[in-house]
Amino acid sequence: MSNNLYELYEFFNSKYFNNTLPKSSDVLIEWSSRLTASAGICYPKPINPIIRLSTHYHEKFPEEIESTLLHEMIHLTINGHGVNFKKEIDRINSLGGNVKRYSKQRAKEKKINWIYKCKKCSREYKRNRKFSNISKYRCGACKGKILEIKI
Repeated sequence: MSNNLYELYEFFNSKYFNNTLPKSSDVLIEWSSRLTASAGICYPKPINPIIRLSTHYHEKFPEEIESTLLHEMIHLTINGHGVNFKKEIDRINSLGGNVKRYSKQRAKEKKINWIYKCKKCSREYKRNRKFSNISKYRCGACKGKILEIKI
């Protein structure tokens, strides 16, 4: 993984944010192998904000590094993915940027260790953890009893 994230941050801060975001020296920007669900995450604390990018996601999609960094930079000033976030994406993209609201997929696929099936309608539920007491669970579709399937 490239380690020019600070250079990209400075470039994007100048080009798209008119240097209104914190200086790169005041932001921790790092790769994380612990991010398994998202492409990146931002902790916009008033002091020492943190931006982390998923190694899992960007090994699969290295062309998304810039888009993800821009996405997380927006989160330094805007929480969530609502209307204001969408407006900021549109503004940046109109200036030639390439930022998206959501990533292509999970950073790392979930490991499936257990499969449960409804006795009544046969709907399957895949889980990475075992149900502690299967008798208290019911199917979300038909309220039938759930059975464990061996995998």
